[in-house]
Amino acid sequence: MAKRLKRRYVVIMAEPRLSGDSIVNAVKSSYRELFGLFGLAISGFKVMKVYRDEGVAIIRCFLKHLPNLLLATASVTKLDGEDIAIRTLVISGTMRKAKEVAETYL
Repeated sequence: MAKRLKRRYVVIMAEPRLSGDSIVNAVKSSYRELFGLFGLAISGFKVMKVYRDEGVAIIRCFLKHLPNLLLATASVTKLDGEDIAIRTLVISGTMRKAKEVAETYL
């Protein structure tokens, strides 16, 4: 019998506030550069919700690959020639809690 893989939801926010889509693309690109396409594929990386104008996004990954996702988000320092910082607001086991935290930062 196969063991179920646990998932975690990571709420991220960019400072200064940029569009959520550009932040997600930057994190995904960073993950791909650091761990390759295969690493991205097995991580369970999936964008669950993007708050477009607020610069907040929720990303899902498998618990086993959570440190890789945190490293990929921390390694993004420039976007469109502008210095940015991507902050991890919360790591949650449920989408409900992740949404609650994300909506407090809107």
